[in-house]
Amino acid sequence: MLRNAGRAPAYPLTFVVLSLVAASVFSGCTGSSHGAREDELTQAAKGAKQMPAAKLAGHVSIDGQPPEAGTKLFVILNDPAHLQLPKEGPKYYTSCDPDGNFAFTTYLKGDGVPVGKYVVTFAQFHLPKSSGPRSVGRMLSREYVGPDGLKNLYSDPDKNKNEKEFNIEVAEPGKSDYEFNLSIVGKDGVNPGQYAVRRLSQ
Repeated sequence: MLRNAGRAPAYPLTFVVLSLVAASVFSGCTGSSHGAREDELTQAAKGAKQMPAAKLAGHVSIDGQPPEAGTKLFVILNDPAHLQLPKEGPKYYTSCDPDGNFAFTTYLKGDGVPVGKYVVTFAQFHLPKSSGPRSVGRMLSREYVGPDGLKNLYSDPDKNKNEKEFNIEVAEPGKSDYEFNLSIVGKDGVNPGQYAVRRLSQ
């Protein structure tokens, strides 16, 4: 006599769970392939926009000394073939630490800048007395302004491009031992050139 006729077969609980897991995995593998492909294409597109970067780091001294306390010494890169006016702002710049060390970042911290030729300029700015941090996106930024503590002697890329020591060519893997020795003692200040940066945020 068939006692189980008309009733669902009694499968072990383990079998049911495994079946559901397998079905879920199979569904996930087939159903998300389009999304995974989209992610791959998105990442590839992002990568295509990134130019190869090479390290650019080193040290700056002013008359053999570190930057003046209470100021911020900036290292600025300029395209010698396409100088930008101050209102456009420099594309690549960084600041020195209290000892005068600097390192550029483009994509990841300390990775450098896109390979190419640059004219290096320098400016030493300070915070306005009434200045406080301001919000830029999700980050807090401070704006540093002139007058340039370097007397505008090294802030003009149109002038610096004629000085061999301020013309660099960045190539992979880059360099982290650039040394710039600036001198201002005994020199008269000059008016900032038309391409000299007058203020920077960090």
